[in-house]
Formats: sequence, structure tokens, C-alpha cells
Amino acid sequence: MIDNQTMKHDALESLSGNWGKSVLAVFLFAVISTALTLLTNPLLGLDEITTLKEDIIANIQGTLINYVLLMPLYVGTTWMLQSLVQGERPSFGFIFSPFRRFWRYMLTGLILVVLLTFWTLLLVIPGIIKFYSYSQTLYILREHPDYSPLDAIRESKEKMRGFKWALFVLQLSFIGWAILSIFTLFIGLFWLEPYVRTTMASFYELKIKQASK
Repeated sequence: MIDNQTMKHDALESLSGNWGKSVLAVFLFAVISTALTLLTNPLLGLDEITTLKEDIIANIQGTLINYVLLMPLYVGTTWMLQSLVQGERPSFGFIFSPFRRFWRYMLTGLILVVLLTFWTLLLVIPGIIKFYSYSQTLYILREHPDYSPLDAIRESKEKMRGFKWALFVLQLSFIGWAILSIFTLFIGLFWLEPYVRTTMASFYELKIKQASK
């Protein structure tokens, strides 16, 4: 039986010798996201906020814009970490490979944002459940480049039947590391995020794919 410790150990082994480019990928994403936020804030009127309601709405809009525009880079980083779990050793430049189909992955990000926002607006719990239902979408898109974003989302929903709670518990097991990262002035998050996301890739490889065979 594959337990959480097995997947975490698999992730650490995959990251061994590859921490540098993994941390750099996360750091690059954070820098670009911050720069994009600084550029979009004036466009959204964040520098002219007068009420709390306007502040919340503008910040949500800014977050969604960042997520959609940066989706290809997020996809590339996710796939690089998945490649490590698969025993491959991709170069750092691999994280830019999805930009060859920029609109495809930007559309994927937009669809996920719209669906998750819709479910969350109905009720928070359904939104969380759908988040886990859609969680394997990017891995499926990599394995099936002919799939549309909606095809991948539908398959993710099917594959995650009976596994949503397991993934929730796996992610929850990192909360101690997240708290410790606070004491490093959040610098530790640049190491924690690759560890978490590589473990998520291991979850897909060792649990989801195996269950589908």
C-alpha cells in the first residue's frame, strides 16, 4: 500500500540533485507574479481604492489575471517536477515549453478559475471539493496533448473519485513545514513549494495512474 510517507520519500529522492533548478523555478514564478501585480494594480484602480469592498474585488481580479496569464509558466514548472518523479532530468528551460501553446494553457487556467469561482460562490465546501476533483488536470494534459482543457478536467474528475480525501490529508501533512517557513521570513517557502508539488506529482504517478491500470 502506498502511504503518504512513501510519496514524500519518493518526492525527496526525485528532488535530490535537482533542488537548485526547482527552487529557481519557484523563485522565478514569484518574481514575475509580483512584477505583474505591480503592473496590473494601476490598471485595476488599486491605487484609487476608497472602500473595503472595492479593495476585495480589485484584489480578486488581480489574482485571477495573474493566475491566467502565468498559467503556462505554472504548467511548465509542474511538468518539470513531474518529470523528476518519472526519473527524467529535464533542463531548467523545460519550464518554458508550454509557452509554445500559450493560449491553450492560458485557456485552461481561465476555465479552471471560472469553474472554481462558480462552485465557491455557491458554497465554500463544494468549491473545495471541486478543487480536488480538478487537481489532476495538468498532469492529464501532459499525457494527452490532444485533449482539450475540458477533456482533461472531465478525466481528472473521474480519476479523483475516491481519492479527494487522500489528497487533502497528504497536503495537510505539510502544515508543520509551512508554519516553520514563517520563522525563515517565508524564504523557506521556496524550498517547501517544490517539495509539496513534487509530492503531488508522486501522488499522481503512484496512486492515480496505478489505480487506472
